[in-house]
Amino acid sequence: MGFRLLLDEMTEAALADYCRKLGHDVERVVTAADLGAGTPDYDIVAYAERENRLVVTYDDDFLANHDALGRVGVLFQPDDRTSPFETANRIDAVAEYVDQATVANTDEPFHLTSDWV
Repeated sequence: MGFRLLLDEMTEAALADYCRKLGHDVERVVTAADLGAGTPDYDIVAYAERENRLVVTYDDDFLANHDALGRVGVLFQPDDRTSPFETANRIDAVAEYVDQATVANTDEPFHLTSDWV
C-alpha cells in the first residue's frame, strides 16, 4: 500500500514522479497551495500532520529544529546525491514492510539507505 507523502523543498520533481508511478500519493512543498518555497519547517510539519502525510527530506536540520518525529513521520535521505529513482525505490521498500501509521508514530526518522533495497 502506498504512502501519503509530502516532499520537502530540497527534493526533485523527478522524485515525486517516480513515487507516484510506484503508487504513492505525493505532494511537494514547492507546489502545495498552502505552502511553497521558503515555508518554515514548523509550517511544513503542521501541514503534514493535518493532511496525514509523511515528510520526505534530505535536510538534517529538519530533524533537529522541531518536533516532527512522533507527529508526522520522517523519511530521511542522508545522501542527497542518491538519484530520485533510487530514493523512490527505497521509499517503496519501506512501504512494503511498514505501514504509514507506524512511520508517523515513530520518534526516529526512517533513514532511506541502501539497506531497504
